Amino acid sequence: MARLSDLIRQRTPDSQSEGASSSKKMGSSPLNTAHSWCVSTRQELWKIKEAVRSSTNPELTGCTDLARQLVQLLHHNDELVRWTLDGQTEDYVTDNALHVAVLGTKIGMGLHYSQQDLERLALAGLLHDIGMWALPVSLVQKREALSEEERDILRTHPERGRRILASQGSVFEWVSAISAQEHERCDGSGYPCRLKDKQIAEPAQVIGMVDTLDAMVTMRPYRRSRTPHQALRELLIGAKAYFSHRVLKALGDQITLYPVGTGVRLNTGEIGTVMRVNSRYPLRPVVTISKLGEAIELDLSQVTSAHIVEVLQTREVL
Repeated sequence: MARLSDLIRQRTPDSQSEGASSSKKMGSSPLNTAHSWCVSTRQELWKIKEAVRSSTNPELTGCTDLARQLVQLLHHNDELVRWTLDGQTEDYVTDNALHVAVLGTKIGMGLHYSQQDLERLALAGLLHDIGMWALPVSLVQKREALSEEERDILRTHPERGRRILASQGSVFEWVSAISAQEHERCDGSGYPCRLKDKQIAEPAQVIGMVDTLDAMVTMRPYRRSRTPHQALRELLIGAKAYFSHRVLKALGDQITLYPVGTGVRLNTGEIGTVMRVNSRYPLRPVVTISKLGEAIELDLSQVTSAHIVEVLQTREVL
């Protein structure tokens, strides 16, 4: 079994992040904050949801501006990334679209996608599950385990989504193709077409991977959620058959679970604060703990017997 450190070692410089420090400061429009972006995006998606459910033609152009705005926000800070990993939601399908767009765009930055491709990836994230709204509401909102027949119906949502998006003109052709493939897996175990390896477009792998990550960390009525730390480890170590090494490495490179200032509990029972992030070992930052009234700095990349088991600091729900 591959070690986690082998997958995320030798992190490549993030040219997108480096460019962000020299870019112009963003303006003062309401969409330039993480909270207002979330509010506006939810409102846009709710309108699309109602249109799809009523079998009317949805207006999708508003999402292109929101996708562009998201890319700019992520160039400047990771507040939205941290929010997506908190696991709180009252409307999973809607918030999943936001989460997938945020995390997918962040991974795209690690893959050094162009600005245009980042915006298309963000748009694909926002609309990746549009076909879910074409399914019966009772099925989508069911809290109990699905029957095999119900699972078969659920698996039709990528094709339903592809048709909706393909009908919106050339701007959405690329997005429709990504939406159709996001549940495909490299080993052929996915659906609906059992595609393998390079038959699956890399952006579709990105969307599929972060969709899986979001499902793991988000609280649902019928199962317990994993911590971001647990989910990331599970994906990086156990999902090699499903996603390419390049995509998994970008995940390990880009998602910082323990930003500076985060309160954490170690497996030793000690409580500390993250002081520095180890670029080569993002799951093992430098923390400060208190022993006998004295602050001691502990580099978890060097002390392999200690590791983080819980994040104590909570963040504002957007």
